Amino acid sequence: MDRIHFAREGAFYATLRKRVDAALAEAGTPKDGAARIALKSLFCLGLLAASYVTLVFVAVPVWAKLLSAFLVAQSIVLIGFCVMHDAGHGAFSKHRWVNKLMVHSLDLIGGSQALWKYKHNILHHTFTNLEELDDDLDTNGLLRLHPEQEWKPHHRFQVLYALPAYSLITIHWIISDFPEFFGGKIGRHDAPARTPLATAVFLGFKALYVVLAFVIPFALHTWWHVLAVWVGIQLIAGFTFSLVFQLAHVVEGVDFPSPLEGERRVEESWAVHQLATTVDFAPRNPLVSWYTGGLNHQVTHHLFTKVSHVRYGVVQPIVEETAREFGLTYKKHPSVMAAVGAHLRMIAALGRKPAEARTTVTATA
Repeated sequence: MDRIHFAREGAFYATLRKRVDAALAEAGTPKDGAARIALKSLFCLGLLAASYVTLVFVAVPVWAKLLSAFLVAQSIVLIGFCVMHDAGHGAFSKHRWVNKLMVHSLDLIGGSQALWKYKHNILHHTFTNLEELDDDLDTNGLLRLHPEQEWKPHHRFQVLYALPAYSLITIHWIISDFPEFFGGKIGRHDAPARTPLATAVFLGFKALYVVLAFVIPFALHTWWHVLAVWVGIQLIAGFTFSLVFQLAHVVEGVDFPSPLEGERRVEESWAVHQLATTVDFAPRNPLVSWYTGGLNHQVTHHLFTKVSHVRYGVVQPIVEETAREFGLTYKKHPSVMAAVGAHLRMIAALGRKPAEARTTVTATA
């Protein structure tokens, strides 16, 4: 892959890292999640087990079945946000084997940790908001999420269909995992070489998912009821996953940098690039922080991927203060609704034909 190179890091990131390390040490707090994230993970996985058992095996009224299905969807979201995500970045535990074990929680809920780690950790985190490199921007033309992407007439209406389309993301993942894993391509990029062990793990978890999601329920319930409930669960989970990630990178206030003309590099350092392309939302809301696994603190997360989300309360104020000290803009929207509004306005702006698009946007600092 022909990658983009960044400028050399300056004093900002070095200073920020020293301050964060010092603050965590002073508080006696490790970078990993330790006992706090272990307890949270037990809750998330326990919620999935309890709601699944009730949904599939327990004879309860229809309203209880619907509630159980909703809780299955929520547990899938919580596992993705709060368990798998930290583990995939090596921030769940100081022990590598624990991180490797817990990241398989993504396989348990239907995804593929092998593909996700490449698409998310490498393509997205390294090349945030860079067209053709950040896989999160690639929707195969369904949506226009970057000013350099080709405009098509249907994009005029994307502000109307974007949110419903987001609901399909987990269904898309479950289906597209197979051609990506075995076809060796993730969008425009070559997928990591698959080993016999990786193939066995991939197929084993996919088989387990099919058994849990379909085979067992089909044996106990009407087939179309099972399919309807499964689709409903995926729509809720897919919408939540997509929206939270979009609120950090495709909103008013972010930059969509382009490489310097004729070169494969950008002008800023990687850390400054992360500040320019990422926005926090509702950073002072503890409920949002708990539910999203700290993904409302995307600036902090992008700069410190090895720090668990349960430590962001210590780290985020340092990021904001240090950025201000170095004359850099730390971008944030004060609430979830403010971020949703900023996202929809950006989607609408990107949906206009380029000649008529207005690209001037502002951020709440």
